Amino acid sequence: MTRQSAGLTVLLVLGLTAAALVILVGSLVGDSLHERWRAERMGELAGMRSRLEGSLSGAANLTAGLIAEVAVRGGISEADFERHARELMAERTLLRNIALAPDNVVAYVYPLQSNEAVLGLDLLNHPTQGAATRLMLASRRPVVAGPVELAQGGNALIHRVPIYLSPPGAPPRSGPYWGMMSTPIDFDRLLREIGLSDPQFPFRIALRGVDGLGERGAVFWGDAALFDAPDAFLLDVRVLEGSWRMAALPRGAPPGHAALIWGSRAIALLLALMAVALVVPLQRLHRCLAESEQLHREMAEQLQDVLFRTDAGQRVAYLSPAWSRLSGRAPDSALGVPWSDLLHPDDRARAWVRGREFVAAGGGSWDEAFRVIDGDGRTRDVRVRATLHRDAGGDVSGMVGVMMDVTERKHLEARLEVAARMFERSGEGIVVFAADGTVQAVNPAFSRITGYGAAEVVGSARDPFAGEGLHAEVLAGLWPVLRERDYWQGELEGLRKDGGCYPMALSLTAVRDEGGGLSQCVAIFSDITERRAHEERIQHLALHDSLTGLANRVLLATRFEQGAALARREGHGMALLYFDLDGFKPLNDLHGHEVGDRMLRHVAERLLREVRQSDTVARMGGDEFAILLGRTGAPDDAGRVADKVLDALRVPLEPDGERLCIGASVGISLYPRHGETLDELMRVADRSMYQVKARGAGGWQVASP
Repeated sequence: MTRQSAGLTVLLVLGLTAAALVILVGSLVGDSLHERWRAERMGELAGMRSRLEGSLSGAANLTAGLIAEVAVRGGISEADFERHARELMAERTLLRNIALAPDNVVAYVYPLQSNEAVLGLDLLNHPTQGAATRLMLASRRPVVAGPVELAQGGNALIHRVPIYLSPPGAPPRSGPYWGMMSTPIDFDRLLREIGLSDPQFPFRIALRGVDGLGERGAVFWGDAALFDAPDAFLLDVRVLEGSWRMAALPRGAPPGHAALIWGSRAIALLLALMAVALVVPLQRLHRCLAESEQLHREMAEQLQDVLFRTDAGQRVAYLSPAWSRLSGRAPDSALGVPWSDLLHPDDRARAWVRGREFVAAGGGSWDEAFRVIDGDGRTRDVRVRATLHRDAGGDVSGMVGVMMDVTERKHLEARLEVAARMFERSGEGIVVFAADGTVQAVNPAFSRITGYGAAEVVGSARDPFAGEGLHAEVLAGLWPVLRERDYWQGELEGLRKDGGCYPMALSLTAVRDEGGGLSQCVAIFSDITERRAHEERIQHLALHDSLTGLANRVLLATRFEQGAALARREGHGMALLYFDLDGFKPLNDLHGHEVGDRMLRHVAERLLREVRQSDTVARMGGDEFAILLGRTGAPDDAGRVADKVLDALRVPLEPDGERLCIGASVGISLYPRHGETLDELMRVADRSMYQVKARGAGGWQVASP
């Protein structure tokens, strides 16, 4: 900052400071007057609160003598009650009536007139007053309830006092519970006496704390919004054994201090205008110079490259702020040091010699690669480009130049080289598309999988995964998806150049421009023929018997669920034939396991010839088999299939010229007659099979209903 600029700034600051002080003093005086006004209003409210608390306490204390008499005498006669109550009510009191409730049921009330509805009232079980009664009994202390609407009409605070007897010689009120005294305090009259009902009352009042619960209780008088008003006065009112919370707002605005405040603001404004009027003309004189200086500073600060200037001795005379981002060191810390000290220690000697030669040459430009160490101690690559700086007389006074950080560019070039090698050597096919579907590049693996050479597809919009004449058959439906999403992955069928079909795993990745639009798409794919064949083999082994190739128990269960769903929809039945081979164990023991296995395969082949394509033949284990007939009508249909099975099994196996025969016992269960699950049908069919064996083996039997 220049001396002139500093003087103008001081003058302006003094003027504005004086203006601010005038405003501050005016505000402080206004705040003081406002606080004094609030204190006066709070005093008025405190007096009103004292009158309210005194009225309630006076009304409640009148009955203390009556309570003492009941406690000492163990009760009271109706005549004595009326006499005492008449005396108490003769006072100018807020009490609406006085009631005694032995065992919590009102038996005495004075005056009786207009209060007949109270007699016999069960206060403990009353729907609205029972809660307060139970609270009184639990705490053994007086409670206040309400304001509530009385059965005899009007609103009142109900003051209930538990009465415990005072046996002779015992502490007062240490005897058993006798009952209670209930005295309704006229709430409406209380408000009138205090003045709250007067429309001219100087405050807007709201009360909360039903049943004496204070700020936790509900609002029962006035506007509840007063409790949220920021300027409201909040006071706690002692109500017998409880409390109320009062919110009060004075009617009308507080006495105004506008004249004082606006006067101070006017004086402050005048002072500020005088300061500005003095400063502005002077400020215009050097604004052009400051703007020019600021422009050059901002340009230097925005540049990512480091600007530098040296003197004739190659010492640093200027460094732009970009030096801090590059090196982690402040530009000022390098001023006056040889410029070569900015570089990596191993490059300094070369830079000093090359700089001296450049200055000695007296012209041209200098462009050379060096290194620097950044703030984290890492080596970064820079490019230095410089030219000579001359003074007004044309003599060389140093050099000016720019130092560009090229580290990321070199890393990017290295990554691009790695990506290019991966593109060429990847075992998966890679295709790069333009946004319109034109093929821009393919790698060697693409040609190896599809049979197409790069020259046949690059520059073409033809789908490279479709055969001749099948333009855009594979990818046509995926382009709209890529315009909405960044990635798609799945399995499709591709066609090679020779027309052969192959399954492929394909992933498409969208490359977007700065506006989010699709600019390119990269497809990576592989031929999964061997993998799919392997998966199919695994799936077949999981669902079929390894020895016979028949369905196993898992596949049988799946076929049953499918068949049952179809049977329920179309209303037809199914049948399960469950059987084992008669005489298989002796054959296996006599001829060996190899012949036994051949017999099982022979049985499987014979069974498959006798069933429909919609039926399922399964080996359940050992020599046990099952046939699921997916569609049957009458039970005889299953019987005819069983006869065909038995006939087929009579065809002998002839290993090495020897004739080996086998038989079977077949149990039959029907769906849904014998069960609606496969386990139920198998249990029923198994039972029928053993019944056949019990008759001598061979033959079939349908399970009885």
